[in-house]
Amino acid sequence: MRKNKALVFAVIATLLVSSLALAVQFAMAAPNMQGVANRPVQRSWIRINGIVDKWGETEVRGHIQTHSKLALLQSEDTRKTVGASAIWTTNLSRSIQSVKAKENFTYTFYAARLLNGSVASLSASSSASDYVISGIWNLATVKSNVTILTDENNEIIKVLRDQDIDVERANGELVVTDNWTKFTLTIDGIPSLTGSVFRSVTRAWFNPFKMTDDSTNSVVTRSDVGEVVKCFKAMPGWGSYDTRMDFNNNYKIDIADLSTVAANM
Repeated sequence: MRKNKALVFAVIATLLVSSLALAVQFAMAAPNMQGVANRPVQRSWIRINGIVDKWGETEVRGHIQTHSKLALLQSEDTRKTVGASAIWTTNLSRSIQSVKAKENFTYTFYAARLLNGSVASLSASSSASDYVISGIWNLATVKSNVTILTDENNEIIKVLRDQDIDVERANGELVVTDNWTKFTLTIDGIPSLTGSVFRSVTRAWFNPFKMTDDSTNSVVTRSDVGEVVKCFKAMPGWGSYDTRMDFNNNYKIDIADLSTVAANM
């Protein structure tokens, strides 16, 4: 516990500047508040989290998350931001979020991340889609060789990882149905991913650096940094890996991700 607290304070004190470039990228996606004509008169934000359990007919383990923001402006224009990612594996004995085991292992997983897209929220009914995201997705097949080094007391002192990543791009569409309880992600060239939604939230605010589920405001606090600390050094198949916290998209929760959240306090 002391080590975790020390890590939080060290990051806040010394690494706030290290991720400002990334913070600026997210800020550019927000509505321009300069000038009355560009002020939003209405905002809505939707976040969805789901469990991936089928890849075509193959049983898999994985999860999916999306966020979208719609701002209606006084000029009668709209501005949208949308993000989505999915990660899954056919390895049924080792899930994406797994314990930090001390044995060496090889792990293959697959990831899809929306590069650019559009979102539509439709009327909910038994025959209509509740939520649709479509666009171009990055598809990655990742094979990781992980070596765990321990000391004489069998305590982990270092984790080495060698990754082979094969990436391609394809059009795809995510459709949420059945009153926000089921989803299908269809991407050209691969079988469809299907599963269930376990969480859907609609609010008036959006902050991608907010890690805790605080419904009262969107201000990033030390508690949010602490959530990243809990997942620090995690990667798919080892530790509590969470795609929401992987801001640099390297399949590991590292110091860059930790300082990114800290920089937005």
